[in-house]
Amino acid sequence: MKNKPDNSDRRPLVLAVIPARGGSKRLPRKNIMDIDGHPMIAYSIMAAQQATRVTDWVVSSEDEEILDVARRYGATTPFKRPEHLATDEVRNIDVVLHALEYMEKEKNQKYDIIVLLQPTAPIRKSSHIDDAIERLWRSDLSSLAGVKGPFQKRDPILKRIDKNGNLVAYCNDPELDPREPFYIYNAALYAVKRDYFVREKRFVSERQIPYVMDRYHSTDVDELADLIVAGTYLEMIRKGEI
Repeated sequence: MKNKPDNSDRRPLVLAVIPARGGSKRLPRKNIMDIDGHPMIAYSIMAAQQATRVTDWVVSSEDEEILDVARRYGATTPFKRPEHLATDEVRNIDVVLHALEYMEKEKNQKYDIIVLLQPTAPIRKSSHIDDAIERLWRSDLSSLAGVKGPFQKRDPILKRIDKNGNLVAYCNDPELDPREPFYIYNAALYAVKRDYFVREKRFVSERQIPYVMDRYHSTDVDELADLIVAGTYLEMIRKGEI
């Protein structure tokens, strides 16, 4: 991984986007559910507020209640997300592109880096955001992703169910050493260089900077069990127990 000397003389302009749709199906209204005394989205808002490498940040939502909660925690909400960008089929890519276009026009400036902060990762810290931005800015790669790991098992733990209903190895590549550690996206943090994102409409590139986070800060809330786990971790962190 090479450094980029042309970036050493200035700080990048960074836009962070917190997408918070109101129509979650698996865990309804999860973005504003209480976790250890705060609505879940508040933790991403506080992390964005405290991140010193973020130039601007916004909460994108079509839901008035979520926007009201976000504003109570000091969030920047310069627009209400259009309804056509709030369906189950809409990707975060489209949501972030909308926010990017709005903010670049509003601020009359072009950002260097875009950061995606999903509110379902309430334990991610501002220091993670700052460190990730710094690493990406100094790299010749186009993107960075938060991952959890390493996981290492002598027998592969990733399985799939085939068309006959049998549990089989997910990957039968004979060249893959099953003892080699592997990593999994944790959904807590994605950072991508602006021009690559606009051109490719992707958060990830073929080669990425891995931003390894421990299991606590990698917590992603997708269902009720995750919410309970996140609340327990946050309480333990608040008490200095972990």
